[in-house]
Amino acid sequence: MMVNNWTPLHHVRAQHGLGWVGLCRLVGFLLAAPAHGATPACLTAPVWPAPTGQVVNIANVGELNQALNNLQADSTLLLEPGDYVLTQTLWIQQDDITIRGNSDRCDAVNLIGPGMENPNFGQVPHGIWTNATNLTVLNLTIRDVYHHPIQFDPGADAPVIHNVRLLDAGEQFIKGSSGGFGIGVDDGVVSHSIMAYTAGPPATDHGGGTGYTNGVDIHGGDGWLISHNLFQNFHTPDGSDHLWNPAVLMWNGARNTITENNRFVDVDRAIAYGLVDRPSGTDHTGGIIRNNMVHMTPGTYSAARRANSDGLIIVWDSPQTQVLHNSVVSNLNQRLSIEMRFDTTGSDLQNNLTDADIGSRNGATFSQSGNVTSAIASWFLNPAQGDLHLLPAATAVMDQVMAPLDAQLDHDGEPRPGGSNADVGADEFNPNHDLIFIDGFD
Repeated sequence: MMVNNWTPLHHVRAQHGLGWVGLCRLVGFLLAAPAHGATPACLTAPVWPAPTGQVVNIANVGELNQALNNLQADSTLLLEPGDYVLTQTLWIQQDDITIRGNSDRCDAVNLIGPGMENPNFGQVPHGIWTNATNLTVLNLTIRDVYHHPIQFDPGADAPVIHNVRLLDAGEQFIKGSSGGFGIGVDDGVVSHSIMAYTAGPPATDHGGGTGYTNGVDIHGGDGWLISHNLFQNFHTPDGSDHLWNPAVLMWNGARNTITENNRFVDVDRAIAYGLVDRPSGTDHTGGIIRNNMVHMTPGTYSAARRANSDGLIIVWDSPQTQVLHNSVVSNLNQRLSIEMRFDTTGSDLQNNLTDADIGSRNGATFSQSGNVTSAIASWFLNPAQGDLHLLPAATAVMDQVMAPLDAQLDHDGEPRPGGSNADVGADEFNPNHDLIFIDGFD
């Protein structure tokens, strides 16, 4: 199934605004929100088209292994609901393969590894591993693997991850490996999916030091879309070798990433476009970070940890990057909400709503306008669950700014502006649906 199958679904929302489809999606967004620390339920996701080409029906792990041994290009592996305790990594070497749960939920089909802390993983170092193009994974859960639930080799272009739940990974949840600076996996889509730790990251060293984890980690990739996902509990304890792991990390010559409409709850860093100062080239180039909601629980960081922090969104050595209409509540855990660093020439920060300052260092240059850094909890619907929809009390940030051309829709797909001007942050307040959820929705 080609990545182009996603395009109409993605643009229906943009072309038609919220409507009943958007309203139902928002209902699902709120009802699916987990209690703090709980294992997340599925998000509400657009239903994928029926499978085409050769369809292989699978009901148990034995049939799954047999299907992998006989796999042909342009095939769909259609897994019936149930638990599949993996005895080997799903190694995909043919193009145009779909691995799909036969359910519209993400939790009916569960691919289960030996455990994220179990070094005796045998033939299951990863959940899915591929060097082929156009792999689609949807409607299932992958959990409890020692390394990566999904591993892409360089050149495994145009993958699609949709309505997938990834839980308890030993290292990165979705890893796009490097083929050299600026060479990796291009044109990936990760949408309406969950990446989370049920009780925190692993405490052991898996080879990269303790705390070595990320949600989506892409080396050298071009044109990724990371949209409408939930990232939760990416917080490593003090004393770990790695304290500042971005849930979304695009680097090593990556470019033109769009990260939009996601929720981040209790993550040490939410989004990083670039991470190091490259002596030649830039670590990331271009791209947009927009309409994301980021929240940290008060008291997550010690005073020493906070003193050495930077920002929940960082743009480091990433010129020509736009950071638009994000809502970031750090609750004094981070010194900064957004930090610009190294070469950020031509970058633009507009209309972000935060409770901490926007900072820069190491010669970063950029433009900024319409940002508000004095947000308070009473402005938001349910911040503990990462739900930073505005309440009526947030009049100070309503109808205050002009929406840039690249942020004409808000977190829910509603058009900006809803009033005479646009609201600051990820949500454009709309009493026709936002207020429904204050007293519940039947």
